[in-house]
Amino acid sequence: MYKIMLFSGGLYKYDLLVEHVDDVGGLIIQKDSLQISRNTSFLREEIKVLLIVPSNEISSVKSLAKEIKGEIEEVELEDAIHKKLIKSLKIYDILSKSNSWLNTESIKKQMEAEKELINNVDAMKKEYIPKVEECLELMLTLEILQRRHENNEFEYCIILDDKK
Repeated sequence: MYKIMLFSGGLYKYDLLVEHVDDVGGLIIQKDSLQISRNTSFLREEIKVLLIVPSNEISSVKSLAKEIKGEIEEVELEDAIHKKLIKSLKIYDILSKSNSWLNTESIKKQMEAEKELINNVDAMKKEYIPKVEECLELMLTLEILQRRHENNEFEYCIILDDKK
């Protein structure tokens, strides 16, 4: 299971947090930066970062956040949004492993093959499970993915840091 967390703090050693979240299988989904100044004097820059972290790694992420002089807390989201973000993480994982462009059908097939999407068939009938297309749109909005139109269908690929 994954938890959605909010990090607040300065830029001091922020890159260590990014690397750690990636190493434990998490994903940074949004970063907001705020510059604090008094009159014309710059005082400091603070960031707020929304991230998805595996439940068993929350203590290590909290420990690192404290070490780099930041704070981290769990964010309570509406159930539908939470599921959409978690499913987006699974899509991100599939696209990262493929290292190439994939269409929606290829992504769906790989998700079904992994059988990690849902615990059992009954859960699918009872719960709201976001569609892959909804998650892809969310990831496009968050600028995690890029999309192209190829062979009369959309294909998706992870945006790498050097492509931004």
